[in-house]
Amino acid sequence: MKSLIITCLLSFSTVLALAQKGTLKGVVKDKETGEEIIGANVFIEGTTVGSATDVFGAFTFQVEPGTYNLVATFVGYANFRVTDLTVSEGEEVNLTLQLQTDDVQLEEVVVTAKADKASETLLLLDRKQSIEIKQSIGAQELSRKGVGDAEAAVTKVTGVSKQEGVKNVFVRGLGDRYNSTSLNGLPLPSEDPEYKNISLDFFSSDIINSIDINKTFNSSLFGDVDGANINIVSKELFEDQELQVSASVGFNTQAIGQDFLRADGTNGIGTGTEKGNPISDLTSYDFNSGFQPYTSDLPLNSSFSISGGKKFEVGGNDFNAFLVASINNQFVYKEGITRSAVSSDGGAGRDYTYERFDYSTSQILMGNFNYNISSKADISYNAIFIHNNNQNVGEYRGQAQNLTELDNVSALVRRQQINDNSLFVNQILSDFELTDRLNLKVAGSYNTTKGNEPDRRTNTFILNELTGEFSAAAGSAGLNHRFFSELEETDLTAESTLSFRLKDDAESKSKVELGYSYRNTDREFGFRQYSFDFSSQATVDVNNPDQSLFNQQSIDDGIFRLVTTRGFNQEAIDVFAPDTYEGSRTIHSIIANVNYELNTKLIINAGVRFEQINQEVIWDFNQDRNEFGENIAIRDPNYVLPNLNIRYALSDDNVFRFAASRSYTFPQFKEVAPFLYEDVNFSSFGNPDLRPAENYNLDLKFEKYLGRNGLVAITGFYKRIEDAINRVLVTSAATELSYVNTGNADVAGVEVEFQKDVWRKTIGEKISSLSLGANVSYLHSNQELKDDPRDNLTVLFTEEEDELEGASPVLVNADLTFRSETEESGITAALVFGFFSERIFTIGTADRKNIVEKGIPTLDFVSSYKLNRNFQVNLSAKNILDPEYQLSQDIGTGENFSIEDFNRGTSVSLGLTYKF
Repeated sequence: MKSLIITCLLSFSTVLALAQKGTLKGVVKDKETGEEIIGANVFIEGTTVGSATDVFGAFTFQVEPGTYNLVATFVGYANFRVTDLTVSEGEEVNLTLQLQTDDVQLEEVVVTAKADKASETLLLLDRKQSIEIKQSIGAQELSRKGVGDAEAAVTKVTGVSKQEGVKNVFVRGLGDRYNSTSLNGLPLPSEDPEYKNISLDFFSSDIINSIDINKTFNSSLFGDVDGANINIVSKELFEDQELQVSASVGFNTQAIGQDFLRADGTNGIGTGTEKGNPISDLTSYDFNSGFQPYTSDLPLNSSFSISGGKKFEVGGNDFNAFLVASINNQFVYKEGITRSAVSSDGGAGRDYTYERFDYSTSQILMGNFNYNISSKADISYNAIFIHNNNQNVGEYRGQAQNLTELDNVSALVRRQQINDNSLFVNQILSDFELTDRLNLKVAGSYNTTKGNEPDRRTNTFILNELTGEFSAAAGSAGLNHRFFSELEETDLTAESTLSFRLKDDAESKSKVELGYSYRNTDREFGFRQYSFDFSSQATVDVNNPDQSLFNQQSIDDGIFRLVTTRGFNQEAIDVFAPDTYEGSRTIHSIIANVNYELNTKLIINAGVRFEQINQEVIWDFNQDRNEFGENIAIRDPNYVLPNLNIRYALSDDNVFRFAASRSYTFPQFKEVAPFLYEDVNFSSFGNPDLRPAENYNLDLKFEKYLGRNGLVAITGFYKRIEDAINRVLVTSAATELSYVNTGNADVAGVEVEFQKDVWRKTIGEKISSLSLGANVSYLHSNQELKDDPRDNLTVLFTEEEDELEGASPVLVNADLTFRSETEESGITAALVFGFFSERIFTIGTADRKNIVEKGIPTLDFVSSYKLNRNFQVNLSAKNILDPEYQLSQDIGTGENFSIEDFNRGTSVSLGLTYKF
């Protein structure tokens, strides 16, 4: 960490030391129409020095003084070449390059300049030329739509949605366990014991160049994926040098007027919280923070980022350094109702009104270093450190089963939770052109995540409504507790791919690939819970609980004793370790892949991936359940995973695609370890008998490209999941959730995309346009719901079959964007709309009906004002409609019983960006 900070500071200082180079700038146009060409490559012949043209067809880059040959290329146009172009020190050379439509066969030209795929136009071009079915969203589109992180970004893509209260996204109705996440093509570990994938909101738009969403499996991916692989491509340097500073401030309309509660011991950057196990003696009250929250003044959202880079010459070749540093924070306030699942006769175990105060902060440091060893060899190193801290204080008031049965008695539950997470990524990626036909790519990563829950505090107080007096709940020690957990996961990946081009043609896509992948993931998780065992209810001042009750004096007076899951004697600390589980998974993969270009219209890709997997989960919990025997779960399967992709072009702008594949879904560490996790409204534990699911996928897609940035696409897809995995309410002494195989599931749907400039006008240097984008998906899902006799859990489903959890039958995204810009200044304003239809939140069991999430619309306004070449102002208002979020349950009489409802408020933000 220290070395990374020093490297960042040194590199930023280097960015400011600008060399006296010359500048090549200009515009690339269509010779016949005079229209600017977006995404053309302009570069110095024989080097990687160059640039891609922007939305105005403009390019600019710096070169050392000298004489060069300049080349401009774009698909469908003849290459344009300027010879013997002389550039002097400090000189600025302006050019207009006019490309002519390519109607004849061209001589081979190898383009070595990198294209910045942050551009919407270049991503669309890349999609058009690809063999596989994929969608991408780049930094340019993220900015236009006001997207702040990777999670929000992928929800703008067809068929992808986010469910409130559930981490990460659903793709075609499939949630976290069916998806996978990677960075620059290499997998990432998880920071959360409840989830397979790292939280996508870790990755702010400050470090995202583009995101690829691959909804079809291919042999380059690890096989544990069915919904989509979400690949984040990090930013890198594309110019000779750049430096940018951005800052913003804003507020949430619900949070801004509140006395915002924060947990004692927390601070604004999420550091300093007590970790580990602070108690070494159960008779000593040695906690460093208290139960009483404090009030934070003026809850304003803010962010700051700085990014920059510079190109150096090392050994006669280019070395690029690009760095990013950012910090942001956000306040959210929610109030509403929350209830436990209602029984078949309409009764709820818990019925609360609540207020919840959420504060989050994150800090990011990223470094990307690229060295072109030669024109045929390239190596990159990426390092990213992300610290993400989420704090919340919730106060829940109302009725609770077994606590408030008497008249004039109610409960107050106060829960204070801190999730302190970090990710450290190290990646090396290399590309070697061994011969004109033979290419070798080697990549590796070593990543670590830490997911700590330091000092989660829960109080349960009983209110005598006649006297107004509060007392601490007794009868179960866990009603008042402090919980400390630590998770560390390491992930080591190594990959190599050797490809051989089958034809002696640099533009040919026919090739054979052979590869090997290795991945090892190790997780260690441990927790200690200190519960307050009251012999009887004790009076407490809820506004000053620490001095009035929760202190050393109360232990000495015998009012309560501290207990752990191991007991209340001192040996619970001295002899027994914290409750733990350890998981280890090793995957060896062999890859074979063939692309064959039968003619200019038809390309076939056929591949197979063989995976050998060994996974072990070992646990040691005092609350280990009688249903399970040994404290180890082992999985050791082998998989043969074929895939097929076919691309057929009726013409240059009309493309058919077909994909078919087989993949699997593996039980995750937490899903098989019987560790009991308790929340205010639910508890969950793992199932060691959980089995993998197997997945079969078919996609058929038609794409019609409509000139500049235009597209119409329609996709039909079908998925079959055998032995589908679900989290459900199991039949047990308590109301608890676990993970079970529930039978087979079928998913089918249609996705439609449209984007086009509906109006465009050029007056002098100013280009004005109005563009419309929309995507709509319809999804039909059905799964068998049956109790599997092969595990030791009993599940009594209310229905024999139902839709998938989180699967919205209808998803809609739309945006209307107005632009009026010159190269120097301009305005961009967009209305961004989204909608999801009603969907299942929890599947009903034991005669209870499903808990359903109500469909809601969202509307954002996002605008930017470029005052000059350097300075830009950004203004946005998000969640303008502020719809009511609601979970409800049918109680059998046709009446919907509200389980939870609240509003999030509108977030307003003003930002400034300065480019040097």
